[in-house]
Amino acid sequence: MVMSSLYTLAREFEMKDMGLTNYFLELKVWQGDGELFLSQGKYAIKILQKNHMENYKPMDTLLDTNWRKEYASSGEEVDATNDKQPMGSLMYLVNT
Repeated sequence: MVMSSLYTLAREFEMKDMGLTNYFLELKVWQGDGELFLSQGKYAIKILQKNHMENYKPMDTLLDTNWRKEYASSGEEVDATNDKQPMGSLMYLVNT
């Protein structure tokens, strides 16, 4: 079915075979015999660099497991807008 569609397109438009794809929409593409692997590593690194987090160490959880309610009232007020853009980028990364 796919091949017949390609032939139809080739009759209608001038086409050129450029070989296997390496990158597509910022996704790294590896192709093998009957296999296709996509990686978003480049996008993940871009998010970390944009937010100056490339030297951070990984954690098992995003939450502090030793956090107590009194810590919330003793600290400075935090501007949540600085956290929204990176969180949106990470949510996109996880859901695509």
